[in-house]
Amino acid sequence: MRFFYLLILSLWFISCKTTYPKLSSDSISITEKQRVYDFGEKILKSCVTREFIQLSEKEVTKGLAKLSLEQMQKSCDYFDSVHGKFIDMELIEIIDDTYTNNSLIYRYKANFEKNIPLKEIRIWVQKNGKFSGIIYQDWKDEYVVNN
Repeated sequence: MRFFYLLILSLWFISCKTTYPKLSSDSISITEKQRVYDFGEKILKSCVTREFIQLSEKEVTKGLAKLSLEQMQKSCDYFDSVHGKFIDMELIEIIDDTYTNNSLIYRYKANFEKNIPLKEIRIWVQKNGKFSGIIYQDWKDEYVVNN
Protein backbone atom coordinates (compact mmCIF):
# COMPACT_ATOMS: atom_id res chain seq x y z
CA MET A 1 0.00 0.00 0.00
CA ARG A 2 2.90 2.33 0.79
CA PHE A 3 4.23 1.77 -2.74
CA PHE A 4 0.84 2.80 -4.16
CA TYR A 5 0.88 6.10 -2.21
CA LEU A 6 4.43 6.82 -3.30
CA LEU A 7 3.48 6.14 -6.90
CA ILE A 8 0.48 8.50 -6.71
CA LEU A 9 2.58 11.17 -5.01
CA SER A 10 5.30 10.82 -7.66
CA LEU A 11 2.80 11.13 -10.48
CA TRP A 12 1.33 14.20 -8.86
CA PHE A 13 4.76 15.86 -8.64
CA ILE A 14 5.57 14.98 -12.24
CA SER A 15 2.28 16.41 -13.44
CA CYS A 16 2.86 19.73 -11.68
CA LYS A 17 3.81 22.42 -14.13
CA THR A 18 6.04 25.26 -13.06
CA THR A 19 4.48 28.58 -13.86
CA TYR A 20 6.27 31.88 -14.10
CA PRO A 21 4.46 35.04 -13.11
CA LYS A 22 3.92 37.65 -15.77
CA LEU A 23 4.51 41.27 -14.97
CA SER A 24 2.21 44.00 -16.12
CA SER A 25 3.86 46.07 -18.80
CA ASP A 26 2.84 49.12 -16.77
CA SER A 27 4.96 47.93 -13.83
CA ILE A 28 8.14 48.50 -15.90
CA SER A 29 9.16 52.05 -16.70
CA ILE A 30 8.90 53.26 -20.27
CA THR A 31 12.63 54.06 -20.11
CA GLU A 32 13.51 50.49 -19.11
CA LYS A 33 11.26 48.94 -21.78
CA GLN A 34 12.85 51.23 -24.37
CA ARG A 35 16.35 50.30 -23.17
CA VAL A 36 15.61 46.59 -23.59
CA TYR A 37 13.99 47.17 -26.99
CA ASP A 38 16.98 49.27 -28.12
CA PHE A 39 19.41 46.53 -27.07
CA GLY A 40 17.53 43.86 -29.02
CA GLU A 41 17.13 46.13 -32.01
CA LYS A 42 20.85 47.03 -31.94
CA ILE A 43 21.82 43.35 -32.01
CA LEU A 44 19.35 42.45 -34.76
CA LYS A 45 19.91 45.55 -36.90
CA SER A 46 23.64 44.89 -36.86
CA CYS A 47 22.79 41.97 -39.13
CA VAL A 48 21.36 44.43 -41.64
CA THR A 49 24.14 47.01 -41.38
CA ARG A 50 26.95 44.47 -40.85
CA GLU A 51 28.41 46.88 -38.27
CA PHE A 52 29.12 44.52 -35.39
CA ILE A 53 30.03 46.04 -32.05
CA GLN A 54 31.77 44.09 -29.30
CA LEU A 55 29.47 43.94 -26.29
CA SER A 56 30.82 45.55 -23.11
CA GLU A 57 30.64 44.15 -19.58
CA LYS A 58 29.19 47.53 -18.55
CA GLU A 59 26.03 46.56 -20.43
CA VAL A 60 26.03 42.75 -20.48
CA THR A 61 27.17 39.82 -18.35
CA LYS A 62 30.58 38.22 -18.86
CA GLY A 63 29.06 35.32 -20.79
CA LEU A 64 27.40 37.61 -23.32
CA ALA A 65 30.47 39.87 -23.55
CA LYS A 66 32.53 36.84 -24.61
CA LEU A 67 30.60 36.54 -27.88
CA SER A 68 33.03 37.19 -30.67
CA LEU A 69 32.30 39.33 -33.69
CA GLU A 70 32.73 36.17 -35.80
CA GLN A 71 30.00 34.41 -33.80
CA MET A 72 27.70 37.38 -34.35
CA GLN A 73 28.48 37.36 -38.07
CA LYS A 74 27.72 33.64 -38.32
CA SER A 75 24.37 34.09 -36.53
CA CYS A 76 23.48 36.98 -38.83
CA ASP A 77 24.33 34.95 -41.92
CA TYR A 78 21.90 32.30 -40.72
CA PHE A 79 19.18 34.87 -39.91
CA ASP A 80 19.48 36.46 -43.33
CA SER A 81 19.44 33.21 -45.26
CA VAL A 82 16.45 31.71 -43.42
CA HIS A 83 14.33 34.68 -42.32
CA GLY A 84 15.47 37.62 -44.39
CA LYS A 85 16.20 41.00 -42.89
CA PHE A 86 14.96 42.02 -39.45
CA ILE A 87 12.19 44.63 -39.61
CA ASP A 88 10.83 45.18 -36.09
CA MET A 89 9.65 43.49 -32.90
CA GLU A 90 6.71 43.95 -30.55
CA LEU A 91 6.80 43.41 -26.77
CA ILE A 92 4.21 40.79 -25.87
CA GLU A 93 4.94 40.00 -22.24
CA ILE A 94 7.46 40.22 -19.43
CA ILE A 95 8.14 37.09 -17.38
CA ASP A 96 9.39 37.33 -13.80
CA ASP A 97 12.19 34.79 -13.51
CA THR A 98 13.79 36.37 -10.45
CA TYR A 99 13.23 33.28 -8.31
CA THR A 100 15.34 30.95 -10.47
CA ASN A 101 17.62 33.21 -12.54
CA ASN A 102 17.40 36.63 -10.88
CA SER A 103 16.17 38.15 -14.14
CA LEU A 104 13.22 39.39 -16.12
CA ILE A 105 12.51 37.92 -19.53
CA TYR A 106 11.14 40.17 -22.24
CA ARG A 107 9.27 38.25 -24.95
CA TYR A 108 8.92 39.93 -28.35
CA LYS A 109 7.22 38.81 -31.54
CA ALA A 110 9.74 39.47 -34.28
CA ASN A 111 8.96 40.65 -37.77
CA PHE A 112 11.37 39.51 -40.49
CA GLU A 113 11.02 39.65 -44.28
CA LYS A 114 9.99 35.98 -44.19
CA ASN A 115 7.74 35.26 -41.20
CA ILE A 116 7.27 31.55 -41.61
CA PRO A 117 7.22 30.42 -38.89
CA LEU A 118 6.62 33.41 -36.61
CA LYS A 119 9.67 34.09 -34.42
CA GLU A 120 10.20 35.14 -30.83
CA ILE A 121 13.05 37.28 -29.57
CA ARG A 122 13.67 36.66 -25.88
CA ILE A 123 15.89 39.03 -23.89
CA TRP A 124 17.03 38.35 -20.31
CA VAL A 125 17.77 41.31 -18.04
CA GLN A 126 19.26 40.68 -14.61
CA LYS A 127 18.15 42.64 -11.57
CA ASN A 128 21.40 44.62 -11.74
CA GLY A 129 20.31 45.89 -15.18
CA LYS A 130 22.79 43.88 -17.25
CA PHE A 131 21.63 41.90 -20.24
CA SER A 132 22.36 38.22 -19.74
CA GLY A 133 20.91 36.62 -22.85
CA ILE A 134 19.18 37.08 -26.17
CA ILE A 135 17.79 34.25 -28.27
CA TYR A 136 15.35 33.74 -31.07
CA GLN A 137 13.10 30.75 -31.57
CA ASP A 138 9.74 29.79 -33.00
CA TRP A 139 6.89 31.69 -31.38
CA LYS A 140 4.66 29.86 -28.91
CA ASP A 141 1.74 31.65 -27.27
CA GLU A 142 2.55 30.09 -23.91
CA TYR A 143 5.89 30.77 -22.26
CA VAL A 144 8.12 27.69 -22.46
CA VAL A 145 11.33 27.55 -20.43
CA ASN A 146 14.58 27.15 -22.36
CA ASN A 147 16.93 24.54 -20.93
